[in-house]
Amino acid sequence: EIINRGGEKISPREVDEALLEQPGVAQAAAFALRHATLGEDLAAAVVARPEASLDEFELREALARRFPRFKVPSRIVVVHEIPKGPTGKVQRLSLGIQLAAALAIAYEAPQGGMETLVATAFAEVLRQPRVGRHDNFFLAGGDSVRAVQVLVRLEAELGFLPPPTTVFRRPTPASLARELDRMCEAHELATLASALDDLPLAEARKLLAPK
Repeated sequence: EIINRGGEKISPREVDEALLEQPGVAQAAAFALRHATLGEDLAAAVVARPEASLDEFELREALARRFPRFKVPSRIVVVHEIPKGPTGKVQRLSLGIQLAAALAIAYEAPQGGMETLVATAFAEVLRQPRVGRHDNFFLAGGDSVRAVQVLVRLEAELGFLPPPTTVFRRPTPASLARELDRMCEAHELATLASALDDLPLAEARKLLAPK
């Protein structure tokens, strides 16, 4: 069983095993989704252990620390059970169909300036009329090339170019906007520190002195 994600070959069992090593995961099954440009995209379903609470973002982050980004599922869905055949084999081909409703996100308008900026960039690059705050960039047809195009568009507004993995790690307008807000604060502090380094000590003290 191999998933071909834009020419990158992925063993779903390898992804299963990595997910099963995460705290609270009782069962896991990676499966393919149709994708407009990649041909196939990668998603996964997980079953939580009793009383465990699983977070999709934390699971994706854990896999991102272990795998190259093409092996990290675009979505990880928590389910009550994973379908299996009479022999106990996971029915991967049917998972995408069965989880269509869970993977579909109802449109929710962006909130705030940064979310609106990101959603607009997503929509322009994906050539879609609108993108909601929880819409996944990659499930909507995005790929690594388009992710870089998004960041280049955002650079003009932000004043700096975020790392190329940023959209991959934060694939929705809501999550990416939070990350960009954090980056903006860090960038402003770094810019201020650099400016202070270039000033005479007396001038720097004047700027930092409480008013």
